[in-house]
Amino acid sequence: MNEILNSITLNKEAITLVFSLVITISTVVYALLTWKLTSETRRMRKTQTEPKISIYLKLCQVSMLFFDLVIKNIGLGVAYNVKFKVLEEFDISEDRKLSEIDFIKEGINYMPPDYSVETCFLHILGQYERIIDKKIKIKITYKNSEGRGLSEIINLNMSQFKGIQKIGSDPLNKIAKNIESLQKDIHYISSGFHHLRVDTYASEDREKIKAERERQREEIRQKQQKSEEKKNS
Repeated sequence: MNEILNSITLNKEAITLVFSLVITISTVVYALLTWKLTSETRRMRKTQTEPKISIYLKLCQVSMLFFDLVIKNIGLGVAYNVKFKVLEEFDISEDRKLSEIDFIKEGINYMPPDYSVETCFLHILGQYERIIDKKIKIKITYKNSEGRGLSEIINLNMSQFKGIQKIGSDPLNKIAKNIESLQKDIHYISSGFHHLRVDTYASEDREKIKAERERQREEIRQKQQKSEEKKNS
């Protein structure tokens, strides 16, 4: 026991140095973990308040011959002063270019989360070969709620739609057409354009129908009576 105490006394400075080193290392590790946790929290908060503008093409619900161009904020924050710059021009038709679409040319001032703008972009009828391998390149710039600028270059390729087939039509489109047809029918009836066909009967007609039914019942009754008499005989 004395030897242990003597050893501790003799190595007191070394032991103190080791303890100090352990405490220092623990403090550094704790500081690193705290910094990492703080950075992760900031990153998550930034993600939850950061806008993300996406631009893409999709098949029109009404017909596969048409494409819609969609601009959408898929982020969780508000996007301000959204601007578009067409880096590779695309001829929608002979007299219209991609850069001439209003919201592409003028930009969008305010886009909250999940907000989208879309327009019928083009049709492929008669120009499939001309457009199917075309590529579109657009640069998007915008600002977040803190005024920090963000930018991204998005490439769109029409060839992604090669070979796509669709069975039937969109159910919502069918419902809309049926409702429209029903509204037209109601309008025709209310305006007198189409008339309901109504069969009317006078009192004489009703008496004739009643007499005819009585005569038929009497004939059936007589036939049944004769049949019973034959069985009894």
